[in-house]
Amino acid sequence: MTPLPRRRSFAWLLWLVGGFIGAHRFYLGSYLGGAAQLGLLLYGLAGLPGSRFCLMVLLPWLLFDLWWVHRRLKKQGDAGTTDGDSDEAAAARQLTRRPAPRDATKDFDLTALAEANKLQERFVAAAEAGDWTRAVAIGEQIVAAMRRVFKGPHQNLAMTLCMLGQACYQIDAFDKARASFEESLSIGRKIGMPAEDMDVARKALDLTLVGIEQRKARGATSDEQGALLNLLDDREARYRDALAQGDLQSAEKLCAEAVTASRRLHGGPDKTVVLHLSSHAELCRRLRWNEKAQASADEALAMVGQLGLDDSWRRGPTNTLALLHAAAGRADEAEALYKKTIAMAVSEAGGGSSDGVVRAFNNLAFLYAESGQEAKAELCYARALVHLDKLPQGEGDTELHSDMLNNFAGLFMARRDFIRARELFERSLDIQQRSCRGISAAAANAHNDLGLIAQEEGELRQALVHFKRTLLLNQICTPDHFRNIDNAQRNIDSVSIALAAVARAARMEPST
Repeated sequence: MTPLPRRRSFAWLLWLVGGFIGAHRFYLGSYLGGAAQLGLLLYGLAGLPGSRFCLMVLLPWLLFDLWWVHRRLKKQGDAGTTDGDSDEAAAARQLTRRPAPRDATKDFDLTALAEANKLQERFVAAAEAGDWTRAVAIGEQIVAAMRRVFKGPHQNLAMTLCMLGQACYQIDAFDKARASFEESLSIGRKIGMPAEDMDVARKALDLTLVGIEQRKARGATSDEQGALLNLLDDREARYRDALAQGDLQSAEKLCAEAVTASRRLHGGPDKTVVLHLSSHAELCRRLRWNEKAQASADEALAMVGQLGLDDSWRRGPTNTLALLHAAAGRADEAEALYKKTIAMAVSEAGGGSSDGVVRAFNNLAFLYAESGQEAKAELCYARALVHLDKLPQGEGDTELHSDMLNNFAGLFMARRDFIRARELFERSLDIQQRSCRGISAAAANAHNDLGLIAQEEGELRQALVHFKRTLLLNQICTPDHFRNIDNAQRNIDSVSIALAAVARAARMEPST
């Protein structure tokens, strides 16, 4: 079908007056292009995210249409639709003139521009959702599309680079952000970009440079190392939270990931790797994964030797190995390692007292008590108690302090020295009362043993109070330890029956 004739002057007038709404394109039959220009104008005037970008795209498009209108009218003139031409002249011109080749480059540029417009909407949606990783990926596609559209410095390309840099900054990809901002500013200086836009890019670059300096202060010199450092910090925080909640399996998994991240970050032996290996070894020991625990502890000790670190780095994995030997019944190997741990802890404390010294003596004393060497056990517990007395009251590892006092009291209780045992149990309860209001597994153990002592001494009502407290604390602190809960309930039932029997006997006794 032959298109209706179009007047050249009217087409140029529509471009001049109504170009922003695509009037000239509608008039010349490019309905899709006219609709696109109208859509860009409406979106740009709506004040929505990305509106400035739409207006910036529309302006160069209108400039491009100077050539497009000329070309369109020229083609229609070749077909015999030019103003004032006769059919015969048009036919002659059509025969004598060779058709101009189609400029595929401009079509390709328009395709890239349309692609950039669609990607812009996706970028805005990702940024509003806080998905900055996805926003960076989309921003890189937008920059690539803009480079195809504007083959050289252009304001739209500069602003797109600035947008990409801001997304990179959000995910701590500071090197990529700096490169984007610097290129944006370079283009802006070449084309004379507005001062307001230059200030935006310059301020963003300043923030990026601050981020780079902070990253260097943390020991990372590249985006990759910065990402690994953030991953390591995340895993450290999460496995400590899991450990505090008693979820040992999740803590072990996260700690293993921290070991892997620290290896990748430092590329070999490092103090951070030693620290996480030691923690992983202890977590595996508590989970009774003895082979994994020993492998991590041995690797940590070997790495300490490679790095030439002092004994404070050896104490943790050495203590873990001692506990593993003790659990496996290798008392001699465990004793030798415990003694090394004591020497390391005392040296680390400068000959004074610390939680490390208390823990080392407590572990060795427990080993002696388990192997029937009560005299040695009492001596080690006594030395641990001396160091505990030297520590500031209310500070340090309160669980360790209570456990040591409970263990020492248990040694006296086995000898039926109830007076000294009661003193130590009550001191343990006092520590727990100050630290966590007496709600802990250590407090439950102390109440249980105090109840047994009261029962042995015939103080049944006092024993019942302790046993009820034990049951309540076990239900709160260790609800999955059914044996402890059952034992506490049996003790309550036993004492209650005894009290009932005493009361019944008292009622049957004749009065005087």
